[in-house]
Amino acid sequence: MQDQATMLQSAETAPLMVEATPLGVRAALAEMKARFGTPLPESASLGMAETVLAEVLNNIVEHAYGPTSPGPIELRMHRSDLRLSIDVRDYGVPMPGEKLPEGGLPGDDVLTEAPSEGGYGWFLIRSFARNIEYRREGDQNRLSFVVPLQEEH
Repeated sequence: MQDQATMLQSAETAPLMVEATPLGVRAALAEMKARFGTPLPESASLGMAETVLAEVLNNIVEHAYGPTSPGPIELRMHRSDLRLSIDVRDYGVPMPGEKLPEGGLPGDDVLTEAPSEGGYGWFLIRSFARNIEYRREGDQNRLSFVVPLQEEH
């Protein structure tokens, strides 16, 4: 019989499969909170991790698959100390040039659009996540990153 620490470790690293749809994004965020929301030290929060994961998944829904052909997204998440490591895989179209976007602040021309379409996604991802890596392996996109669960000083 497995002890509780081993069972918790297994649960934290088990892959999660969701559909690349708005409902799939919500399901993934809810599962992240369920798996990693407790127990957390008082000074820690999943807020930054939730923001980063939401931006990553919404980009996959909108750009990798598009609205007419949703496909699978696989997530592997692991919490160690006060960091959440996330590996995301999908079979959508590759990122332009098969490299990560720069993630700077959008220009003035973008600021006139609705805030939800304002080009802030990669700026937020790069602001909150660490060790961001992207690669295309065959027909699969792989993005991995680490998010601190408390503010870094």
